[in-house]
Amino acid sequence: MKFSTKTISALILSSFLVLVGCSQEPKEGAKMTRAVADWTGGMVTGEVAEQILEQELGYTVDSVVFPSGTGLWEAIADGSDIQVGFESWPSYAEADDVMINMPLKYDGKVVKEYSGDGSIEAYTNGIIGSSDYFVPKYFVDANPDFKDWRDLNKYKDQFATPETGSKGRLIGCAVAGWNCHDQKRLDLLGIDFEAVELGTEVAALAEAQAAYARKEPFLLYFWTPHWFQGAYEMVGVKLPANVDCPSYTEANNWKDCGTDAWPATGWAKDYTMNYMNPDFFAKPEMAKAKGFFQKMKLSNDDQAAMINEIDKNGRDIVAVVQEWKDNNKDKWSKWLP
Repeated sequence: MKFSTKTISALILSSFLVLVGCSQEPKEGAKMTRAVADWTGGMVTGEVAEQILEQELGYTVDSVVFPSGTGLWEAIADGSDIQVGFESWPSYAEADDVMINMPLKYDGKVVKEYSGDGSIEAYTNGIIGSSDYFVPKYFVDANPDFKDWRDLNKYKDQFATPETGSKGRLIGCAVAGWNCHDQKRLDLLGIDFEAVELGTEVAALAEAQAAYARKEPFLLYFWTPHWFQGAYEMVGVKLPANVDCPSYTEANNWKDCGTDAWPATGWAKDYTMNYMNPDFFAKPEMAKAKGFFQKMKLSNDDQAAMINEIDKNGRDIVAVVQEWKDNNKDKWSKWLP
């Protein structure tokens, strides 16, 4: 979920285009400011929404790069500088339980109930995420006795680095604000590995790609949808199925539930959501925007194809999303209020 030079350049271009304005005069005369996510998938979801809001619904959308985490949720709840964020993954948010007071729905079905203070409202955007720890397939092929996470300790010497000593290394969740709790999970499950946080998606993937090129074993935290899964043969270690631990939050001072629940388990299926300031989007001039967010349904396949063009092929995010929009009116037109 991180930034390459080409991605940063795209962000700068996007911000410049926002500042100078777009060619279409706003029909509503209304403006909003969105947060730009710190991973490419979230950036794509936000850019898709921005182009539709500006080009089809007449809004002006300003963009602010803001790191994921509780600070962003608090900024959106305040609403004075940022009013909407994109593609929050419930497994990673933690502020969602405290700040949302409404059911989260996907295809009309409730996928999660919230009973927070109501300072944020949220709607699914179509992307369904999954996360696990992965090893390269060539490692599994060379070690047929390796079945799942319970076998990692038997092979930890192959995963060790000079920095981790006798412990294996996990190329972990790169950004602290994503709240993956990798080291806590490893310790609770008795996996003798050290989680290494590299700070950005780009850095984590660069480390993994270099190891893959050398055919070295490595353990990688990762998620789908993403182009990396199609480019490299990786095998999930099948962490224990997710069991929620309601007390493991910032609000409850990280009171964990032992080895039977999060964060000792894997991640739940994530029905990702766009989240916003409810007072701001209750204004009459924001009605069409809110209606759009309630209907937006970007698919995993469409997002993954755009991520591939941006991160793997080095294309500009604004141009990639515009190309997708030009070629897929039959899809996004259904999201219009």
